[in-house]
Amino acid sequence: MKKTLLALALVGASTSAFADAWLYGGVSAGRAEYNGNSDTPMGFHVGTGILPIIGIEGGYWKHGNYDMVDRNNNNASGYAELGSWYAALKPSIDIGPIQLYAKGGLHYYNADYKGSLTGSDSGTDIMYGVGAEYFVTDMLSIGASWQRFNGVKTSFSDDKDLDSFTINATLHIF
Repeated sequence: MKKTLLALALVGASTSAFADAWLYGGVSAGRAEYNGNSDTPMGFHVGTGILPIIGIEGGYWKHGNYDMVDRNNNNASGYAELGSWYAALKPSIDIGPIQLYAKGGLHYYNADYKGSLTGSDSGTDIMYGVGAEYFVTDMLSIGASWQRFNGVKTSFSDDKDLDSFTINATLHIF
């Protein structure tokens, strides 16, 4: 019995060691909601585990295209292409091959208008989220997450939050 417990502890420890990689990168896609519309966001992320329980992550999200109406210009319509660059702290805890994490930081968003709408908007605000990953191998994890990008303000909508529910795949290098 003691040998079995020792073997399980060693397997859990070795898997956890790879979960806090010095360098990782991956891709994400899913569903986002903004201004009463939904679209498919896609993004990439890179990061490093600076300590066993906290890392730094950055990346880019193409949030999608969202319908807009200019009520001041004869109800001209079009859409906004939304994207964000972000940087965040990422605390995590490893439970065997599963990593649970949160992230919080800043994002710089940009909205480019298409159709009958012209111009663009940009700004900076906070972002945060939670997620879980399962390590398929020592170097590859798959998971799911939720993110909120606060304060995505466009000329044709109120100050809104953008929510994303995504799946991801991440390669852990070192």
